[in-house]
Amino acid sequence: MYSVRRPIDGASSGDPLLFDLGPDLSAQLLTFSNRRSFSNNQIIYFQDDPAEHIYFVQSGHVRLSYLMEDGSAVLLAILAEGSSFGEVAIFEDGPHCDMATASGCTEVCALPLRACRTLADRHPELHRALARLVSRRYRSYVEMTRTLSLRSLQARLACALLRLAESLGTNVAHEGRVVPAIGSFVTQADLGLMSRGARGNINRILKSWREAGWIAATDRQILVLHPARLEALALEDRP
Repeated sequence: MYSVRRPIDGASSGDPLLFDLGPDLSAQLLTFSNRRSFSNNQIIYFQDDPAEHIYFVQSGHVRLSYLMEDGSAVLLAILAEGSSFGEVAIFEDGPHCDMATASGCTEVCALPLRACRTLADRHPELHRALARLVSRRYRSYVEMTRTLSLRSLQARLACALLRLAESLGTNVAHEGRVVPAIGSFVTQADLGLMSRGARGNINRILKSWREAGWIAATDRQILVLHPARLEALALEDRP
């Protein structure tokens, strides 16, 4: 179960591979990378495209989605500055297993696989960091699969909010206490894609939670006021 009870620092988290490696190796990775700029909703790569680069978010946010055979999509993650994506390609030669899309004006650094593999041969800690990252993301996707199997939309939405607060939340002051906030870059459409719900239904549930005092909305952010209530709601729906 996702929880926002652990401390959340002032910066967005995610999967900060560059932060884990230290300044020297991180600088080398960026030196061999090409900086690319994307506008809002612009595709960085499509699912099943050949995987030729590992990417690092320099600014903005990146959505990772999985496209279903019926044309619908599941939003797997929203990545913030410092996060990497497309790194599965370092371990196998094959296509991307997801689609990456820019959220807002976004800059990424694209590191060719050959350069990454050369650096990993010289610096074993890079291989270890990539393996840890892939393992963490795999665990996250397994938990998300369990979440999508929940029967009620309210339970699935509660899990989505807790997951976002844990991975992207920042601390804000609200009525004399500090609470986690999900930034305005997360839209109701995103929440619908993460919880398999129509936008109108997402809107109604969020409104009911605001009226109950479980969440609040300010400056287009969602403040999670009572995470324990959301956790309990999700646990009730577990098989």
